Amino acid sequence: MLGFVRRHVLTAYSLLMFAYLLLPIAVVILFSFNNPSGRFNYTWQGFTLHYWQNWNAIPDLWNAMKLSLEIALVASLVATALGTLIALALVRYGFRGRGSTNLLIFLPLSTPEIVLGASLLTLFLNV
Repeated sequence: MLGFVRRHVLTAYSLLMFAYLLLPIAVVILFSFNNPSGRFNYTWQGFTLHYWQNWNAIPDLWNAMKLSLEIALVASLVATALGTLIALALVRYGFRGRGSTNLLIFLPLSTPEIVLGASLLTLFLNV
């Protein structure tokens, strides 16, 4: 039994983390079926399909959604191609700007943690 737990604890933890990350999207989808009595949609007041009956009735909205999906597809393909080529260059070849290129790739990944650390330092120093 302990071996089964050891083999699957990472899988269970990963699934829980993905569920936690996808929970806000699920709440937004759920509240799109809410029937609020006023302008604000903070509490559940009843199920309705009223807002989804004519979801594509506005032509400009439909065109904007199509354009957004096209841009997302092209950006994803370009980013994947460039990322793959840069990764191959960093792993296979030693060139003059290799360290700085690696730093520039890693910098956007580490920036949120640096900002969080600086803000927590300010918080704890004030407390």
